[in-house]
Amino acid sequence: MKRIEKFIPPIIFCTMLMIVLSTFTGFSTNEKKKVASVGDSITYGARLDDPDSDSYPAQLQKLLGDDYAVENFGVGGCTLIRKGIPTVWNELRKIKAANPDIIVISLGTNDTCGYGTCGDRKCWEYKDEFESDYRDLIDELSQLPSDPQIFLCAPSPMVLETPGLDAERIAGLKVRKPRLQELISMTKKVAKEKNVSFIDLNEPLDHRPELFTISDGVHPNKEGYEAIAKLIAKELTGHK
Repeated sequence: MKRIEKFIPPIIFCTMLMIVLSTFTGFSTNEKKKVASVGDSITYGARLDDPDSDSYPAQLQKLLGDDYAVENFGVGGCTLIRKGIPTVWNELRKIKAANPDIIVISLGTNDTCGYGTCGDRKCWEYKDEFESDYRDLIDELSQLPSDPQIFLCAPSPMVLETPGLDAERIAGLKVRKPRLQELISMTKKVAKEKNVSFIDLNEPLDHRPELFTISDGVHPNKEGYEAIAKLIAKELTGHK
């Protein structure tokens, strides 16, 4: 080996050695694609016994395999609107530090709160700022060194057919569900304007109470989170 090094420059020698190793040992120098799952409690995996294994980002990791590294940036109650509490804008430092190659954003469910729904939360009062805040968020993330591919999601639906919903819950969801559809239209518009991808997690899961937590109607169950992971994996990999 030392004799060879005398006649071959070190850089070329190392490259040749790595090629040989990859051929005979399966060793790969390719880095994993980093995926940032950004969102609220539905991204985090609320209502699950084991979010680390069964949340949609965890199940997405299993579907995508070893070539990807999926990180969960879901925060319970998180809003897209800057004036919400808590808001995704407080999470930007962590997301930027990860420098992901792919960013999947699913926000809007909590932005439907306001004017007496969800207690004293005030988000819908600022709905006119939703589009501009979304544009600003995309601009911020687009500047990352990784030049990430960004996917905007229509959030999963509010399913009024879910068993066990009490009268108060149904009344609240009847107010918020049309609001969510309005925000989804805004999300589609922003995705088109900014030339980023759009994933519909709403229509495919709507009116499917078997995929949602009993007495809740907003947070999926394990099977529902799996359905979300499959929809996202399909878009990320380009599979039909």
